[in-house]
Parts: sequence; C-alpha cells; structure tokens
Amino acid sequence: MKIKLLILGIVLTLFSGCGKSPKEVMQIGQEHLLNEKYDFALESFQIVFEKHPHDPLADSAGYQIARVYLDYLNDYDNGYKTLNSLVNNYPDSDYGIRSREEIRQFPNWLFTTAETKRNAKDINGSIKTLNYLVNKFPSHEIASKAQYLIGDIYMNDQRNFDLAIDSYRKIINDFPGSKQEPHAQFMIGYIYANVLDDSENAQVEYNLFLQKYPDHELTPSVKFELDFIGKDINDIPQLKHITS
Repeated sequence: MKIKLLILGIVLTLFSGCGKSPKEVMQIGQEHLLNEKYDFALESFQIVFEKHPHDPLADSAGYQIARVYLDYLNDYDNGYKTLNSLVNNYPDSDYGIRSREEIRQFPNWLFTTAETKRNAKDINGSIKTLNYLVNKFPSHEIASKAQYLIGDIYMNDQRNFDLAIDSYRKIINDFPGSKQEPHAQFMIGYIYANVLDDSENAQVEYNLFLQKYPDHELTPSVKFELDFIGKDINDIPQLKHITS
C-alpha cells in the first residue's frame, strides 16, 4: 500500500509540474520538503533542474536535489554526483561555487555527519557513513581517522570486540604511516589484555608495538601493560591502593 501511495504521489507531482512555471514547481517542492515528503520534493526539483536547465532557478533546484539526497535520504553517491553536475554546468553561479567548496570538504562533511549520527545513537548510520568515506576517499587524510572511529564505535558503543580488532587492524594494513596506526596497534593489544583476557595475544600485539614504535608516547603504557599482564590488581604495587 505504501509503495502504491508513493507511486501515486510521484505521478501527481509530475502532473502538477505540467503547465506550471519553474518558480511554481520550486514552490511545490519546498512545500513537500517542509512536510518531510522528500521523494516528492526531489521529483519537483528534478523537473526544474532537468527540464529547464537554462532557467535562473535551475542551479537552485540542483542544489536542493543534492541537499535532499545528502541531508534526508543519506544517498551520498547521488548527492555527490549532483554537486559535481552543478560545478560542471553552472561553474560561475553562486550554487556552482558553493558546490565546488562542498565537494572539496565532502570527506570532512561525511566525518562530521557520522559523528552526529553516533551522538544521536544512530550507530548503524554512523558506521555506514564512515565506511562510505573510507571506501570512497581512501587517500584523503581523514580516511584513517574515520577507520579508527569505526573501531572505537565497535568497541565502546556496540561492544563487538572482534569487529573492533578487525577495524583497528585495517588501519595498520591500509593506512601505514598514519597518525592512527600506532594507536590502533595499541588498542588491539589493549582489547586482548583488558577485555578478552587473552594474555598470549596481548603479549604478541604489545611486543609488536614496541618493535614498530619504540619512541611513541604510548610506549611507557605498553611496557607497563606487559609487566603486569595476567596479574591480579592486588599483585601490582602501583595499583594495590585502589582495592585497599
């Protein structure tokens, strides 16, 4: 029933555009947008953008399409594609210039969007956005940071430690030399030592850390962990006061 209503709404939107000026169709699109009928809004804006490319409102319609895809439908591919279309077809217009800047900042926008989704407890949406960022822009400097955040979400939000380890290990394999690489190596050892109680694997990962990053700021913490792996807190002089 919902699909039939959606199809009917789209058909009505298309017919409502017949005989109306681009300005009137844009107003219809804005009304749909205000009523959170995003598919209908999209159809209205597309009529102006695709059927009236030389109209003064065409670039505005294209920008609205991009923002509907990106802000409401989470369709990053089509949103990014539309921004590029605006830059190519309206390079000197206000929306063309704005789109060019948004394309430049797109990986950072994705990262911020993922953080917002995480704060709103939309964990799956956050991970999906981060994965898109990493896969679409693997050479961007923020990609390794995004991959690290995926690991952090799996560890702290979902408590899925196997996926957390896999995510951190992906940083080591795919982003060697990044700032996040030694931190990821540390976190793998930390999870084995302090969450999974796997002393053997913890020692392997911590020793690997010391071999690869002997002068890193986390080195003292790694050495401390290695000294006391598997020991009861009462057997660690530096921590004994916590239980006394």
